[in-house]
Amino acid sequence: MRTRHASSVRERDLIERARTLRESVDPLLPKLTPECPTERFDRLRRELEDVREARDEEGRLNRMSRWGDPLVRAYAGLLKFQLEPEMPPMVSLSLPTGDVAFAPLGKATPEAEVAVQNFPDPTRLLLGYLDWARKGFHFFATPAQLWCTGRDPTPPREFLAAKLADLPYHLQEDAARTAYECPHLLANEPRPYLEVGWPGAGRAFRVCRKCAKGERQLLSSLTEDLAVPDPEEEFPVAVRLNTTCYGGEECVHQNLPGLSRAARRAYSLGRYSDAKLLSTYLEEIRPRLEATRRPTYVAGGVCYGSDEEKFLAALHPTLVERRALQAALGGEEGLFEIEEPTASKALERLWTHHSGEIVRSIVTDPNEAKRYLDEGRHAPGRVAELLKRAQKRSEDRELLDSLPRYARLNREAAYVDQVARAYRTHGPVGAERVAIQSLPHEGKERGLAYGLLLALGRAGSHAWQFSDSEKEFGQSLVPAATHLLQAAPADYHGALDRLFHAAGVSDWGNRAAPPAP
Repeated sequence: MRTRHASSVRERDLIERARTLRESVDPLLPKLTPECPTERFDRLRRELEDVREARDEEGRLNRMSRWGDPLVRAYAGLLKFQLEPEMPPMVSLSLPTGDVAFAPLGKATPEAEVAVQNFPDPTRLLLGYLDWARKGFHFFATPAQLWCTGRDPTPPREFLAAKLADLPYHLQEDAARTAYECPHLLANEPRPYLEVGWPGAGRAFRVCRKCAKGERQLLSSLTEDLAVPDPEEEFPVAVRLNTTCYGGEECVHQNLPGLSRAARRAYSLGRYSDAKLLSTYLEEIRPRLEATRRPTYVAGGVCYGSDEEKFLAALHPTLVERRALQAALGGEEGLFEIEEPTASKALERLWTHHSGEIVRSIVTDPNEAKRYLDEGRHAPGRVAELLKRAQKRSEDRELLDSLPRYARLNREAAYVDQVARAYRTHGPVGAERVAIQSLPHEGKERGLAYGLLLALGRAGSHAWQFSDSEKEFGQSLVPAATHLLQAAPADYHGALDRLFHAAGVSDWGNRAAPPAP
């Protein structure tokens, strides 16, 4: 405690409060609920009334300020000060909510002095009854009134309503009306959460890891402005991993320890925030979870045990992602957990130790695989995109390899073959782009180009680039051009020959010999 000189304003305040208490001791007594026994409070009232009767007798007040109940002593000291206002140096009492100053006017405890000198504030008056609370009584301070419920832990309706209106999070009452939860828990999302119970109010308060803040404390917000015999028993604190487990009785999630005594104590003393307590618990159980050698797949708070197929189904992977995940998960043992149930998150997690298996599941060419590995090393967060691109490239190559190979193509045939192959890998838009970019200034290719654009349904915006004769020639080729674009790989060569026959081109090229086995 620290001392300091009192201001004249503080002195006048004490005199005014003493004058109020000369008239009645009621402001020093709590309002009792029907469940609260009255004997001890009747005795306290009589002792306070004895002091009030001696309010003009300095000698008696001096003696009364040295003996008896701390509240009685503090009351006698304040009335004595009103008769002889000689202000002693102020003293500061440190509280969890900050320092509060008082004048040591009697031989009372600092809490009793603060309570009597600040009686208009029920939260300060509450300090005078802390010793009563330790002996089994319950006290609740609202902005307007200090209440006592005796040994009954049920809070007054006014106090509970004030607490619910001033929660540090946006919590909503559940359907059973026994708990207040954050939106994620209310939606039954399997997220780790902190729970502060309040059995006396028939309520529990829960906030998940995503909502918990580093500057807030749910316990302190609920226990502020009250005094109870055993706060730890009457406001039990727990942290739940809250994993939905389908792994069976042998799964590591079935027998996890609760919150450690040290962590709970640090939270109760205000050293840990809600977020800190949650992270501390997860750190405490992490070695236990990671010690399991049994394959255990967890995604988004749901444990699928060793069932890889169900785990993969929950990630909704594409075919290429599924192939990559199956290749990589084969090298995993023990716990494999991702917070979000997506294939991309799983691939990012696996990339560090299984990048080779992931890429080789899609790309067979060693040089190309190395290029993708190098690219993924610099951008591990884009693994799914990289695989999609690799798969597309691989599928394109496979598709093009199924088409005939040519040893020689004349200029017109090379142009048409280029556009037809682009259509197979990049669709109408890609084929249109190749047709226009490779379009010569003159020659039979221009009529062939217009026929292909018509078959693609992309000729409208390019008509101005062609002469009337080129358009007329192209229109005559549309049936053959359409057949070429839609031909199966085995019919490709015949469709190409049919198009050139219609265009009047006979010697357009020769097929290459098939590769050696």
